[in-house]
Amino acid sequence: MLKPSGSNLDTLKSAIETLKEVCSKFGFSRKVEELEKFLQRLESPFLITVFGEVNAGKSSFLNALLGIPDLCRTDVDICTDRITVIRYCKTPERKKIDELTEEVCVNNPLLKGFTVVDTPGINSVLEHHTYITEQFLPKSDVILVVLPAPNPHTKPIWDWVDRIGKDFGKKLVFILQQKDLVSPEALKRLVEKVKTYARERGIEDPKVFPVSALLELKGEENSGFSELRKFLEENYTGERQIKVKLLNLRNELIKFTQRCLEDIENLEREGEELKKRLEEVLNLLDRKLQEAKRYKESLLRSVDDWIASLTEKVANRLEGISLLDLTLRKSKVEEALKGLKVDIEEELRRFTQYTLIPNLELFEEGVLKPVVAQAAERLREFERYQRKLGKKVAPSGEREVLRAFESSLGSVKVGGGEEAVAVMGGSLLAGSLMMLLGGSFAVDITGGVIASLGVLLGVGWIVRKKRKLLKELRDILQTQIGERLKREIDQLVERRLEETLLSMRNYVKSRLETVEQNLRELRGAKERLISLLRELQNFNP
Repeated sequence: MLKPSGSNLDTLKSAIETLKEVCSKFGFSRKVEELEKFLQRLESPFLITVFGEVNAGKSSFLNALLGIPDLCRTDVDICTDRITVIRYCKTPERKKIDELTEEVCVNNPLLKGFTVVDTPGINSVLEHHTYITEQFLPKSDVILVVLPAPNPHTKPIWDWVDRIGKDFGKKLVFILQQKDLVSPEALKRLVEKVKTYARERGIEDPKVFPVSALLELKGEENSGFSELRKFLEENYTGERQIKVKLLNLRNELIKFTQRCLEDIENLEREGEELKKRLEEVLNLLDRKLQEAKRYKESLLRSVDDWIASLTEKVANRLEGISLLDLTLRKSKVEEALKGLKVDIEEELRRFTQYTLIPNLELFEEGVLKPVVAQAAERLREFERYQRKLGKKVAPSGEREVLRAFESSLGSVKVGGGEEAVAVMGGSLLAGSLMMLLGGSFAVDITGGVIASLGVLLGVGWIVRKKRKLLKELRDILQTQIGERLKREIDQLVERRLEETLLSMRNYVKSRLETVEQNLRELRGAKERLISLLRELQNFNP
């Protein structure tokens, strides 16, 4: 029996390895498994599937056909309880493929270029008819049906032939094994009877070969195996058939490459769309950062406006203190300053509650939350895309970034990997400001104001003009309250921006760079597949 030349094998093997490399790079694990099967078929391009009843002499027949006397033990048949795939391997081994199939590797050069599928007794075959029909019969070059020559009439084997005859009848070859147990006259009648059974089941030109494994293994010329081998070589494993086999494999690889190319192009298109959306959200983040800066400046100006209003109120209160009180009734002045301190603290509380906090909540809900939520959705799309590419997502460094978002935004779901912000609970800016003013900060700044006013009263401000009074009051209030409050608001907002928009911007930018790298890899893979497709189309063994 012939086998393909090395150069032809190398060409197709190289194509398979290229496809495996591309498929592995982009996580096409099922395609890699399919390519492994292609490789097995290429290394053993001819598949012989053998069926027969128990005690039909199937094991002895295989030993004799392949010229390997110890391939199948006839006392304990390796094929009695499951489907067995027999192939050549340098290192002999036996391994389970699935619940129904095992593989036996034999280090015998006579098996090079062939794979033999040996099935259990026909009753077991009927139980697993669908599995065998799908997994082995379409790939088989020839299906050998081994019948015991003394009794080839049993119903189970012919029921099975009836089931598969329509689709695979042209591949069927009937073997009357143990012909040495039957007289020549009876053997002729049995051969004709088997042909009749086959024709009744839709097989127009049935091939029947009477053989004797016993005579073949003894070296007898009349074993019938020489006729069988000649038929197999001329019809299944000859030079013309080898070429057809390789061309069929090439055609299958062309279709596989085209499907792979289509998958790569789909991933490329999806990557381009994701890149576009990431760029859009990155631009949106940049715009929102500028908007946030303007919003912060507006918020700080509101502090200046409030200080101006507070100045008028404080000036009116101070005008109620008489010169007599300043010179003779110091306790009354101190009492007035204490009352003024309480009033300023109340004004600060009201300004915070009715101006600062609503504006900070609006800033968080109207500026930060929507864009961060939109960016989060892009990151979820990025994660799904990376999974499609078979890439590892959310390594430890990225998880730390997400935990930072969880801490700063109140609710960030990081369970599955690179899930980002979906909901932001409450206004952390407003909460941070309330915590600040609820501590010693408010006491300190109002205390500083009162101390400065005391100094101002001590130098006789009452005799000065009101315009100068207002200027000095505003300077005190702006210095002691306004500037310090603005500094704290500025720091709170900047820190919030750093935790949200800036951090998210950097994160999205890094994902955009990853997608751009993905696209470069996909384009490179596409070029390789297009080149490979041309090579396969030009391949002619």
